[in-house]
Amino acid sequence: MRTVIIFATIFGLLAGCSRQHLEPAYGRSYREQFSLQRERSTSSTKVTPGLDAQEASIIASTYRASLAPKGAQHVTEEPILVVAPQQRYTPSSLPPPSVPKE
Repeated sequence: MRTVIIFATIFGLLAGCSRQHLEPAYGRSYREQFSLQRERSTSSTKVTPGLDAQEASIIASTYRASLAPKGAQHVTEEPILVVAPQQRYTPSSLPPPSVPKE
């Protein structure tokens, strides 16, 4: 009896794993949409070298300076301090006891 159950289980697993139950159009819409999202390669594009850290900081500081008004002086940024308000204990904020006092 045990052999029959093992044989039936193995047969069921092998029968369910074939690709014949899938139709030919299975996944076609996904493949088409993903192919539309791919970047079209052109042979004339050249890879431009990236910026190193020093060049990037120079460009960022120049950009920030261009955003400031023309007559503004250089102002150092002050740190922002975020403080949570203190919470006071109030007896009314506690839920009532679940067990009555005896």
